[in-house]
Amino acid sequence: MGGLFSRWRAKPSTVEVLENIDKEIQALEEFREKNQRLQKLWVGRLIIYSSILYLFTCLIVYLWYLPDEFTARLVMTLPFFAFPLIIWTLRTVLIFFFSKRTERNSKFKYFL
Repeated sequence: MGGLFSRWRAKPSTVEVLENIDKEIQALEEFREKNQRLQKLWVGRLIIYSSILYLFTCLIVYLWYLPDEFTARLVMTLPFFAFPLIIWTLRTVLIFFFSKRTERNSKFKYFL
């Protein structure tokens, strides 16, 4: 029965097909631009806020909590060496997340 109705249905013209493809391309470009803006925003905020937190924490520890013994000082400063590595890892994860999001959206639209 479906084959019978499909014979009378008008096929889309070439102009309509091209217009649909153009709309899909514009939607993909808009999503990519929005995604890039969000990526810059999130990564920028991560860097700024973590830098401010890092500087204030270093200042507070240096002024109030730094012990007199060398080994205690070394143990107290170890987290300050790990913090930039953690922030760099978070930055890498955010960039990876946004790139996968863009890639997934591109594949999804083109293969449907």
